[in-house]
Amino acid sequence: MSDPSNFDLEAIISNPPKIHEARGELIADWKIDNRTCFELSARLKQSLRTLETGAGLSTIIFAAHRCHHTCITPDQGQVDRIKSYCASAHIDTSSTNFMVAKSSDVIHQLARSEFDLVLIDGCHGFPSIFVDFYYAAKLLKTGGTLIIDDMHIYTCQLVARFIQSDPGWKVTIKTRRMALGVKLSDTIDEEWSNQSFVVQRSSRQLFTKALRFCLNASRPLRSKLGLTGTQLFGKR
Repeated sequence: MSDPSNFDLEAIISNPPKIHEARGELIADWKIDNRTCFELSARLKQSLRTLETGAGLSTIIFAAHRCHHTCITPDQGQVDRIKSYCASAHIDTSSTNFMVAKSSDVIHQLARSEFDLVLIDGCHGFPSIFVDFYYAAKLLKTGGTLIIDDMHIYTCQLVARFIQSDPGWKVTIKTRRMALGVKLSDTIDEEWSNQSFVVQRSSRQLFTKALRFCLNASRPLRSKLGLTGTQLFGKR
């Protein structure tokens, strides 16, 4: 059984394993960045219940800390390479449960309020990441940590911007690459009218902003014609 205290994160970051495949070649580029590695590692300890969508270097970090970890990835090859690397590095994977499937197909099967930390780093397309986030919010315990990777992708940004605005979350770290938030309460099933993020971006507000812009832009013309703002739009 591996000893988490012997895990050398700096060494693995300096020579990361080639877990992913691109254009027929194995690569080490598709991984969480160095800061995310250290932030993740600092929050892990033996017996924590953890979950990630996607797989890679992060999975090895979870295993090295001997978390009760669930990793959801559709790629059996990734699973095999992670297990092979861990065996060569004397990292025990017996506490890691690999679910070989698309996360959007299976994440709803997991027990609610079960996990201490969830990393969203699987499919970032629409609507997959929103499915992951929806269930991750339910699966996290109150006080649990959510990490969203790949903030350069619009869908990931959108989820991070939502939790920043929502009273059920407290975002403690946000970088160009990842956002880290703590779940304060269950708000994921609130109606849109109770979510400021949605209200502020909905059509009524956008129309009001557009109308105000048009009124301000047309002020010189209205002044010459002797019209009020409402007269310009057909109301007297």
